[in-house]
Parts: sequence; structure tokens; C-alpha cells
Amino acid sequence: MSQPVPSRYHALDSLRATMMFLGIVLHAMAAYSPSSPWLIRPLQTTKFFDPAILFIHAFRMPVFYAMAGLLTALLLERYGWRRAIVNRFRRIAVPFVIGCLLLVPLMFFLAAAARTGTVEGGWLYIMSGRFLSRAHPIHLWFLEYLLLLYAVAAVLVVLTSLVPEKVRSAGLALFRRVLQAVWAPLPMAMLTFLTLLPMRWAGLQDPPSFAPAPHILLAYAVPFFFGWLLYHTRDLLEVLNRRAWLYGLPGLALCVTYVVLIYSIPHGDSGFYILRAVLALAMWCLIFGITGLFLRYFSGHSPLWRYLCDSSYFIYIAHLPVILLLQLVTFNVPLPAVIMAPIVLIVTTVALLPIYAYAVRPTFVGALLNGRKYPVAIRPTAVPA
Repeated sequence: MSQPVPSRYHALDSLRATMMFLGIVLHAMAAYSPSSPWLIRPLQTTKFFDPAILFIHAFRMPVFYAMAGLLTALLLERYGWRRAIVNRFRRIAVPFVIGCLLLVPLMFFLAAAARTGTVEGGWLYIMSGRFLSRAHPIHLWFLEYLLLLYAVAAVLVVLTSLVPEKVRSAGLALFRRVLQAVWAPLPMAMLTFLTLLPMRWAGLQDPPSFAPAPHILLAYAVPFFFGWLLYHTRDLLEVLNRRAWLYGLPGLALCVTYVVLIYSIPHGDSGFYILRAVLALAMWCLIFGITGLFLRYFSGHSPLWRYLCDSSYFIYIAHLPVILLLQLVTFNVPLPAVIMAPIVLIVTTVALLPIYAYAVRPTFVGALLNGRKYPVAIRPTAVPA
């Protein structure tokens, strides 16, 4: 018997949106870190934020991809192949293409203007086409890899449909038994550990270009398909709810340990494997724990949370050009980086929220990103799925 499909997983929507907002925090810190690759290098930098950057990077995108896998499986079951493909094309592929055509050149323009010291220098750099030699999706890479994972999922769904029902049921039953066990994060961490071995450093590597990197795709495929299977055993979300702190607290301790080890042990020889093992286990304890905490404390509908969840997609896509613009106009401001980064973060968010409210939410752009147009006001009634 199939399990009932809720009209909306408010907790998981909130979790996905929180990971997007956390990405804005991460980028505001990375903008002022000398250790992070960045388009504009300000005069004031600090390594003060580096531990926090490592900490957030350890779990943010794996949690996001786990939720993406779950919600993709939900879409497929609820709407079928045709509507699910149209939905993903409109809400993932179209924003990715538009973002790459508009935002990526804009970000390279801002970087060139900062480097040359003039707007004309930035314009000449773009018009000459020289930026194409450094073409990169920048923060939009997560959309490209989502599209790739959708393609992999489509192939796997077709292939698994050829497998006898008895075998498929046995595989899902095995997943259920693993998820019900207290040690459930361990086998998932073992899979992730293997995907971390080809990484250039002891962490999840960002894609180097538009060309897909198979080892990075594989690393994110593990949480994505975990989320996919979790949807098909969604009654076990209660297990994550019940064990939220049981997994969350060790995950927090392991993630702190990982950051400490990054700075304290050699990365070669045994350190190579120790760092990746600790990261993999920390990552999965946090995926289980954070998911459980959101299920426990954010399952109810909140108009404000719903509004922020809807806004998170646009704000995340649009935030990086705003950060770069703020870095450009404050380039010579004599304030330390530990003060500039929070200012840039706050100004970016405060600037984009009204843009979302009045220029995105009630327009065709809002329909593209959120699935439909919404009124400007935050309504007290529940929003339909």
C-alpha cells in the first residue's frame, strides 16, 4: 500500500531554504577571506572567518541535495513524468540559463572594474569576450548539478523498472532496515568517504568550470539519492525526528573536530584518510540530525517562514552580484574585514527582500521561481502546495 503524500513538507521546505540563506552567510565571509577564491579581493582580508567557512561547507550542500532528492521524488510521484519534467525545466533549467547569460557576465564585469579601477575597464573586458576564457557558473553551479542528477535519476528509474518487483522491494526493505538502525549514518558515511578520496583537498570541492566533474557529481549523488529513497520510506521521517539530538550533537562535535584537524594534522599519509573519514561521518550525522531538528521544530505552517522559503531561491541566485557590487563601492572604506563582512551580509539581504516582494513575487519571475505568482503581502492563511 502506498503511503499518503502530504500537501507540503513545511519542515523540509524550511530546511532547504535555510541552507540557501546559510550559503549567503558563507559567501559574505568568503568575500573577505584570503583563503577563498573570489572575484574581487578587497584591501582588508582576514582568516578569522575560515573555520566558520569550513564548518558550513562541510554539511550545507549535502543537506540541500538530500532535500532536493526527496522533493524530486515527491514531484515525480505526485505529478508523473511529464509534469515533473516541465516543472524542473521551468524552475531549474530556465533560471540556470538566464542566470548564466545575465548574472555571470555581470559578476565578471564587476570584478574587472575592481581590478582596473574604472567602469570602462570592466566594460571593455566584457565586450572583448576575454571573460569567456574564465567562464564559470560561479554560485549557479548547484543548478547545473541538479539538472545532471535529474538526468541520472531518469536513467536509473528506467533501469530499475526493468528489475523484478521482488528485487526492488528487497532493496527498499534493506534501506528501511539501515535507516531504522541507530548506526544509520555510518554506512552512508562510508559511501561518502569513497567519493571524497578523489577531492583535491579534505572537503567537498567546488566545480572548476562549466564542464561537469564526475567525482563531484558522484559526491552529491549520494545525498541526493538518499533523499530520493527517504521519500519512498517517508514514514521513517519520524525516526529522524525522534533521534534529532542523538545525531545532531555528535555531528556538531565531529564537525568541530574536522575543522580542528584541518589546522592541526598533516594532510598527507594517514591524515589524508583521517580527515575524509571524520568529515564523512560528521556530514551524515548532521544530515540526519539537522533534518530531524527541522521535522521536530518547524513542521507547522508559518506565513513568515513560507514567505522566507519562497524568497530564498531568488535571494540566493541574486545575492552574489550584490555582494560584489558592495565590495566594489566600499573598496577603499577603512574598516576591518570582520566588520565589513557582516555589513555586506545585512545590506545584501535587506536590499534583496523588497526587490523580491515587489519585483519578483507578484510577477512572471515569481511564477518562474516559485511555481505561481503570489501577492506582495504575507498572508496569514496556508499557501497551497
